[in-house]
Amino acid sequence: MRVRWIGLALVLVLVGGATGYAVGRALLDEPATSSGARPLPAVSPSYPVNEYHLVPDPGVAPLPTDLPLRPRRFAAAGERMTADVPRGWLRVALQGPDWNFTKRGNPGFTYKLRIGIDAGDRVSVAVARESRISALEDAEANGNIEHVVIEQRTDDGFTATYIEDGHLRVAIERWLPQRGSTEAFATVAVTGREVDRPGLADLVERVAASARY
Repeated sequence: MRVRWIGLALVLVLVGGATGYAVGRALLDEPATSSGARPLPAVSPSYPVNEYHLVPDPGVAPLPTDLPLRPRRFAAAGERMTADVPRGWLRVALQGPDWNFTKRGNPGFTYKLRIGIDAGDRVSVAVARESRISALEDAEANGNIEHVVIEQRTDDGFTATYIEDGHLRVAIERWLPQRGSTEAFATVAVTGREVDRPGLADLVERVAASARY
């Protein structure tokens, strides 16, 4: 009797071992699955980056603030005005009712002042401002300048930077309204290097404040 019980126990042990082995093989052979979504490794986005080649600016001292000024007269299309400009700067008439002023002896890509009479256009200051910004953007699209950035818009003008022939330029432009009107009468604009920025901001404000028309 005891021998039969021992034999039965041995058979059960063997059967259980075989069953466990089979179950283990089945679990190992089945592919691992997950009941929930797992986060994927993050991938850094790739953005196109334009590289611009800048060349050194002329090694001329920065435009100073509080330059000595003197009054000059301007006339176009039957309109007249006076405004102060830096003493001793060279005056050059441009096509249309605009004039450039540059310091004598300075090379190109330093700094300059531009004054124009816009009364004949009969457009508002806001329209004149946006038209000028559009002209800069068109020049960029046509490849004449690069990387136009409008840094600031104000009610009467804007500040921008762009690259011209490899030189980073800073431009500040202001429009003077007709008396008692929103129509633009005149433009006062300055352009220069980044090192000239304080002098440019000072000059454009002083020239605009001095205008009489």
